[in-house]
Amino acid sequence: MKKTLSAVALILIFTGCNEKHPAKVNNQVATDSLKKQKNIDSQMAQGERPDSEQDEESYDEVKKDYLTTYNKIQNIDRTIADGSDTLFLQCKYYCLHDSSLIVPALYDWSKKGKKEFVTHNFASQIMLIRNKDTLLNKTFKKIDFNHMLYEQLQKYAILFSPDYIGYNKTRGQLAIGYSVSIPLSDVGVPAYIVIDKEGNYKVLDEYAKIDGYKK
Repeated sequence: MKKTLSAVALILIFTGCNEKHPAKVNNQVATDSLKKQKNIDSQMAQGERPDSEQDEESYDEVKKDYLTTYNKIQNIDRTIADGSDTLFLQCKYYCLHDSSLIVPALYDWSKKGKKEFVTHNFASQIMLIRNKDTLLNKTFKKIDFNHMLYEQLQKYAILFSPDYIGYNKTRGQLAIGYSVSIPLSDVGVPAYIVIDKEGNYKVLDEYAKIDGYKK
């Protein structure tokens, strides 16, 4: 996703950055800024707009792509052999169409006028079968990740589509990765669900050591 000044500002706000900028800009910064502007002017004169000048188009594209996810179902199916055991993993990710999430205008980085964005929550149904025994059949939602989210993400984020990280034979665990993020923004964190061969699971935050997993 292409970043804008607004998106960057939001990230700074919610990571608690309070750094104060100096009142004066030194000559080197001023020179670099002038060179950058001349480069932009040159590209625009040729009818080609640089990325930094395409914020509106970028926002529209991101929003259009996001809206298409409402009617898509993503499936992950894996068969894992571990000694005498065969594990079957099924993961279904889909939109709940609940219109229950209102993202504040603060997160709108378009230039058409900031406004609230009403969207839906998503869910991820995970089933794990070992040989013929169903060990886990659970639907995960954002609320299952709330213990590791700061307030803004608890209120405005959604559970973005899963990615199969892999299986760790040493630990007898498989891992699925997610992003819990505010739609149409760069504000969010990675998160993981780790499931063992007995069907026990843990929801881990972005700082978890997810290594030794092979797809």
